[in-house]
Amino acid sequence: MEEQILRFAEQFAWNPDVVRAERLPERPSSLIVCGMGGSHLGARVLLRHDPTLPLSVHSDYGLPRVPAEQLRTALIVASSYSGETEETLDAAKSAVAAGLAVAVITTGGTLARYAEEHALPLILIPKGDAEPRMAVGTFMLALARLLQSQELEEEIRATGTSLDVQAERASGEVVAKRLVGSIPLIYASTLNMSLAYFWKIAFNETSKAPAFYNVFPEVCHNELSGFDNTVPEQALSSHLHILFLKDSDDHPRIAGRMRVMQELLAARGVATTDIELAGTTGLEKALNGILLGVWTAVALAKEYQAPDAATPLIALFKSKKREL
Repeated sequence: MEEQILRFAEQFAWNPDVVRAERLPERPSSLIVCGMGGSHLGARVLLRHDPTLPLSVHSDYGLPRVPAEQLRTALIVASSYSGETEETLDAAKSAVAAGLAVAVITTGGTLARYAEEHALPLILIPKGDAEPRMAVGTFMLALARLLQSQELEEEIRATGTSLDVQAERASGEVVAKRLVGSIPLIYASTLNMSLAYFWKIAFNETSKAPAFYNVFPEVCHNELSGFDNTVPEQALSSHLHILFLKDSDDHPRIAGRMRVMQELLAARGVATTDIELAGTTGLEKALNGILLGVWTAVALAKEYQAPDAATPLIALFKSKKREL
């Protein structure tokens, strides 16, 4: 995994090519990105960068339950790194059957063959030996190309290629030391939900550890109450360690809520750590946050002597799933 991190910035030099670009709709109302795990992360990071982008994410079988007109005027993007994701293949087939505009982003596999069979616009992203969660840059560039925004594509490329991929390494090692023996809970503003999600999946897939996330202000209205426990129940909370992803772009009231929540948790013996997102733009903060998250997960994997790239339990699940 360390090699993948060290090569992370290289992917942003890639120039997407759309096979059968002439079949793309001229002015789709939006892009509906159908994908799972790391294959929809690029769309979520782009929404962190610019929440006004006409993007939405669907992570399920079939198509989102939205008005038919919204589907009819959108471009459905089937996004799967491997090209074998069952839910994404089902979404693509559902969209084609409904006569909707469909484009595909993948490295190959069954999804690429389906695109060829049905003459769908196709972007083949470089595969190499990267895990899907580490290909966020290529997914973002591919989506910018489908959005037909040269300005967005150039901004992604400039930010990504200028990253110092080792800058967060030492900080990640420090955070990992604090997390040993604990279950991480990652809390962030709604603005940074994509980063909280990335940290969670990095701990799951890289550190082989359970981890969960939530966002402000919603977390204050329900999850907080779970820490208001009696003495016998405090043993549960003692296994948790909350990471607060803090961003100068957050609403002042969100920053205040984080401070108050930390005070309340500290009084109840719950461990917390601040993670300050570094950067001058939203996109830079998001990419630096991703790097810090994966460096932390790699360091935690070393503490647990866990394989930090492969996901054998997911592979076993997929093999068992064929029996359904």
